[in-house]
Amino acid sequence: MAHAPLNAAEQGRPRPGRAQPQRRLVELALGAAWLVGLAAALQIVSALLSSSPLAAALAGAVVADLVASRAGVQWIDPLEPEGPGRRARLARRVGLGAALGALAVLLTLGVSALLGWATVDAGAPSASFGFAVARAIALAVRDELLLTGIPFATAARAGVSTRHAIAFSALAHGAALGLAPGATASSFALAAALGALAAALFLRGRGVLAPIAARASFTALAGAGLRGSLLDVTWVDGALAAGTRAFGRPAWLAAAALAVLAALVLRAGAPRPPRPAP
Repeated sequence: MAHAPLNAAEQGRPRPGRAQPQRRLVELALGAAWLVGLAAALQIVSALLSSSPLAAALAGAVVADLVASRAGVQWIDPLEPEGPGRRARLARRVGLGAALGALAVLLTLGVSALLGWATVDAGAPSASFGFAVARAIALAVRDELLLTGIPFATAARAGVSTRHAIAFSALAHGAALGLAPGATASSFALAAALGALAAALFLRGRGVLAPIAARASFTALAGAGLRGSLLDVTWVDGALAAGTRAFGRPAWLAAAALAVLAALVLRAGAPRPPRPAP
């Protein structure tokens, strides 16, 4: 799989920021082409497999991986050293992403229940939740490779600052949902905030593992998790859910929680990968 370094200077070649303006424009245009092309391909896959949501999600994840790798998207930073401790570091990044995605859901649910926006009852866990989790992971792989991986790979090659890459990635997440039927201002804000958290985790985790975990966790819990699989939540004012089903005060609250978490991740900074012992 091809990789685009987060910092091209670390690979022993000039920083893209020193490239001529024409080169930067070419790289940005190529990145936009990869983004639009992959989005179109994923729409075709979804239409062809519309009768099976899980199959559509899995196929979309495979297509996104194949195309995004050609666009230079990395799953793991090429500088990540091999050897003892590598799997533990990667597992911690996945755990961090999953924990933050779940935390945003639980914070929103707790505050909503206290304010009377929702009532919470015990759910009835079943095997169907396993399928919901599998679909959430596949959708997260698809969406994060498209909406986080490609923008950051393009920014790295074009010498665009990470600040602009974060903003573009967050807006891309929001726009992807905003074009869907039934989207509202609150669901757009929630999607953009989730994209901001994914972008922050991409920087901190130096790859897409943490963003994928965060989105999958949020999607599974806010979706099937709150609709009876884990908890049975009745929304009195608005609703927290994945996608366009989110609206009203709970969606705005979740967007705020995600934005705060993204800011905290960015403030913590990206740890430098450990170097092999001499």
